[in-house]
Amino acid sequence: MSRVDLVVLGLLAEQPMHGYKIVSFFEKRGLIFWTRVKTASVYKALQRLEKNDFISGEMKLDDNGPPKKVFTITDKGKNQFLEILRHFLFNKDVSTSPMDFWNALRFVHHTISRAEFLRALENHEKWMNEHVGNMKKKHQEAIDAGKLNNIPFYGKIMMNTMNELMKIEIKTITEMKLAAMLPENQIDFAEE
Repeated sequence: MSRVDLVVLGLLAEQPMHGYKIVSFFEKRGLIFWTRVKTASVYKALQRLEKNDFISGEMKLDDNGPPKKVFTITDKGKNQFLEILRHFLFNKDVSTSPMDFWNALRFVHHTISRAEFLRALENHEKWMNEHVGNMKKKHQEAIDAGKLNNIPFYGKIMMNTMNELMKIEIKTITEMKLAAMLPENQIDFAEE
């Protein structure tokens, strides 16, 4: 599943845009660092998505210059977007990075139900708790084998930092689950 496709379709689900505006959203929201794409890749993705009927483009006059091709997501594209979004929210495989889940959350507004949002959080929390458990087990094994002294100082600092980050991540998930249950936050979700 493509991070670029998720972002392009997610942005177009919010509003129709021309290519330059999509690229500027990538830059403004820091998405280029997550997707690791160059500007040309965004335009290639637009061509591919249009060819597959996930988006449609129409030339429109621009107030400040020549006509630009403005893209709109199609119903088929909305379905593709939801499939990619769910992939990044629910799948933990070799192709996903730890940041995929958090970046995918940027696109859940009005796209998934509260129940599905909570399932995604619970799934990620379970994965995080398993990961924390595995890390603690490996740490204890290193202590028992007397190998902890072989870890350089920067490795120890990084391990401590990663443990703190995982604790923060689990705390954030707990806060999100509680906030998602508040009646006033139902407006942020798609209908059940």
